[in-house]
Amino acid sequence: MTVEMELVGVRVQMPANTPILLLRESTGRRRIVPIYIGGPEAHAIDLALQGEPPARPMTHDLFAEVIDGLGAALDRVVVTELRSGTFFAELHLKDVSGGNQIISARPSDAVALAARTGSPIFADEDLVEQAGIEEPQSDDQGDEEEMVLELRRFLDEVNPEDFLPD
Repeated sequence: MTVEMELVGVRVQMPANTPILLLRESTGRRRIVPIYIGGPEAHAIDLALQGEPPARPMTHDLFAEVIDGLGAALDRVVVTELRSGTFFAELHLKDVSGGNQIISARPSDAVALAARTGSPIFADEDLVEQAGIEEPQSDDQGDEEEMVLELRRFLDEVNPEDFLPD
């Protein structure tokens, strides 16, 4: 079973200067799933979120064009599992004949592609249960700044090893 996620963005964990991709449940408990990613992938996602076309197409732009040029469409991205500290994802494509194709991908690449195509992002419910962080609850809508501070505190303290199974 999967849950729909929204792309919160990319943040940098200090002092290590490590980029983290943040996905949040669209409904329900609104847990946040942090995924460590590389600098180039973080830049690619950030560019797509800002709507800024690069001077030359990046790999994700090229792949989106190839999918479209073949008459296919990216139906969804699914972050499927966390194994030995590594996240895994899939691209779910609809091809010209109406069939479905599933292609394994790194979550950072899958999300960068989804950000360019407007495709929805999902995550396996067990993965969200395993790696999700409860978003601080508040009665006041003005406490978004406190939520951001709480998330920053968490990101400053978390390490990739924290996601390894016991």
